[in-house]
Order: sequence, then structure tokens, then C-alpha cells
Amino acid sequence: MSNHPSVKDTQAKMQELINKYVDLSKQDPENEPSWQCLSKSGDTKIYRKEEEKNGVTMDFLVATTTVEGVTAAEMAEVFHNGQLKLKWDHTIETDKELEVLDEFCAVYHQILKRVWPSAQRDIVYASHKQKLENEGERPSWIVCNVSCDHPTVPEGTSGYTRASIEVVLFCKTECDKSDPSRKDVRCKIVYSASVNPGGWAPSSVVKAVSQREYPKFLKKISSFAQDHVKNNAIQY
Repeated sequence: MSNHPSVKDTQAKMQELINKYVDLSKQDPENEPSWQCLSKSGDTKIYRKEEEKNGVTMDFLVATTTVEGVTAAEMAEVFHNGQLKLKWDHTIETDKELEVLDEFCAVYHQILKRVWPSAQRDIVYASHKQKLENEGERPSWIVCNVSCDHPTVPEGTSGYTRASIEVVLFCKTECDKSDPSRKDVRCKIVYSASVNPGGWAPSSVVKAVSQREYPKFLKKISSFAQDHVKNNAIQY
């Protein structure tokens, strides 16, 4: 019996996440009591964010950073594009497209490289990229990756331990000039990744690993994005 939602249910979940993270992007973590800064390194900050759900107070980790020389559209494309992802995310062994749902949403089967001595993991997830228009500003972009079921790779038949994810990358272009050059643009990022590795792992351990991995992830994708777009025309 699978614990993952159908593709249809996942699409509804992604819309909830879009609304949630657009709201979070407008908050000031330094002046909101529900945000607690856990660590800071340069422009990158890791926060614990509290929220109430069904009368229960829960918390999750959120990272923020700013990337120079990259726009929201460009960063979202680097994160969403499967071929580009294989160039910067070296934890992935394969990332196969199972089904295209629309121009900006597809379902993937991803096999992660084994980290000995643990079992090798795989993930089936829908990845959705959406442009968010802002009146008087350049558009923001958001990417949601959410685990789901797919009939071509039923859970328990792939030979791997099935992990589950709920990942959001919100990107906003910041620029003070009407006709900017590459050096004038920067991308503000709000990032959160909830990962259940499958099998048995205490939530406290998963959160501790996430807090350690967030800065590494942001540094890796930021460096790749800067190098990938540096000689390209600016895309919004």
C-alpha cells in the first residue's frame, strides 16, 4: 500500500505550497516571532519557522539567500530542468521523465546514488515550475517538487527504498535599473525541503541533516547558475 498521493492530488498540493511560499517570501524573518534564525553564513540564513496546522504547532526549516548575476527565471530553470540538474546535483544517479502533464509540469523517477552502508533510494515526484506576475516588478518564479505515485513505477517494485520529498524553491529578481546588465541583477531565494528518506530515521536526525545540507545545496546551485548564465542574455 503506497503512502504517496496520486498525481492529481499532488497538483492540488503544489498549489497550496505556491500560496504558502509566496506569503512567506513577503514576511520579514528578522521581525516575525514565528521565525528563529539557526545559522548564518554570508547571505545565507537558515531559519526554523513555526506554523499551526489543525490546532497543532509544527515547525520546518527555511533557507534564504541572494545570488548575484542571476534572475529568478534563470535560477528556476537551473533547478527545474532535468538535464541541467544532472550537471550540478551529483547525488543523482538517473532522473527519468515518466510523464509530461503540461508545459511546466512533469513526473520523474529519480534514482539516488547509494551512500554506503544505507540502502539505495529512489523518488517518484512531480515537478512544477510557475511564473508569478508582480505588478510593477519583474516576475517571480517558483518550483515545487512533490512525491507522488505513478503506475509505471509502483512503490515496492523498483528494488529501492522509496523516499518522499516536498521541496519548494521561490525566486525573486531584484534590480534597481530599468535596463540592467548582468552585474545589476540578483535573485532572492526562499528554499525549503522536507525529505523522508524512507525506512526508519528519527525526525530529529532528518532535521539535523537538512540544516547541515541546506547551505551546501544553495552554494552548489548558485555557483552553477552563475557560471551557466554569465554569457547569456538576461531572461526574466
